[in-house]
Amino acid sequence: MRSLFLCLVTFTIIASKSYAQVQPEKSLSEKDSIELENQLKNLLGSDEKAVSYFYASVGFGNRLYNPNNKSLNASHGKSSVVVYSPSISYFNKTGFGIAAGANVHRDNNDFGFNQYSLSPSYSLIGNENISLGISFTRYFVKNKYSEFSSTVLNDFYSSVGYKKSWLKPSIALGFSNGAYGEVSNKDTLINGIQRQFYDTLDYKTSSFYTIFSVGHDFLWNSVFDKSDGIIFSPSLMVNAGSGTYTVTHLTNAASMGGGNFFRMQSKKRRPPRTQTSKFNVQSIGLNLNLSYSIGNLNIEPQYYLDYYVGSNSTEKTTSIFMLTVGYTF
Repeated sequence: MRSLFLCLVTFTIIASKSYAQVQPEKSLSEKDSIELENQLKNLLGSDEKAVSYFYASVGFGNRLYNPNNKSLNASHGKSSVVVYSPSISYFNKTGFGIAAGANVHRDNNDFGFNQYSLSPSYSLIGNENISLGISFTRYFVKNKYSEFSSTVLNDFYSSVGYKKSWLKPSIALGFSNGAYGEVSNKDTLINGIQRQFYDTLDYKTSSFYTIFSVGHDFLWNSVFDKSDGIIFSPSLMVNAGSGTYTVTHLTNAASMGGGNFFRMQSKKRRPPRTQTSKFNVQSIGLNLNLSYSIGNLNIEPQYYLDYYVGSNSTEKTTSIFMLTVGYTF
């Protein structure tokens, strides 16, 4: 029972639009979860070795959210929407793991699965001084023109931290690329003939990001029962990065409104435009994570507040809340 309880602090890396972009996904990487598991072992006086296990969970949040790529979150903001995020993960005692997840929400009048994710990972186990984690997440987006879809298709993430100090510093490095779009359609009659006009913008993005963070884990066991425990993990982070994006404009009309709307009816693709942003600090974030475990059950509320420091930000703050319920077996 004790080994099962110790495993309950593990969280899954899952998807989201991210635009902190906001994707409900898990708040902690596998690296963080293994570290907390080791802390619980020390707290309970356990000398048990690492074990392999499955973890199934479902999250409920107010936004699509990418927990790793905070610099991309600072660049793009997503609309608020109630998102359900089921996931299943397997963690091996050697440190290797794999997670599969999905996002379910209402998009206009449709309710269903909007995107999926698959994430292999590795975490260093057994080192008392250093924590190390590496992961790759692939997102499969159903409709790239939906404002509720992730702009990220591939995300490479790595992090290293120091365990011994009371305030634990860490640094994460990552690279993401992806694609998303905007589309407008208009149906009308021209000389009694039904016509359909469209106007699309296709974006391709790539970004390098760095996350500096510092935090502390407060742990309590036997709070309400002999088999339960609580972990409270506040952390402060600085999100920085650089990136490029390319915009391609395709339309069969000169414009989508006004007196010149029907000036051009042939397909027209304008030359792609590319913009590059230099490496800079994009946002400052505060993450509050609480995990309560009893038996095989884990309940994890999380709150994240992002303050954008970029001059191009229309909204300076973004608040994300997510509640995850999981079971270890």
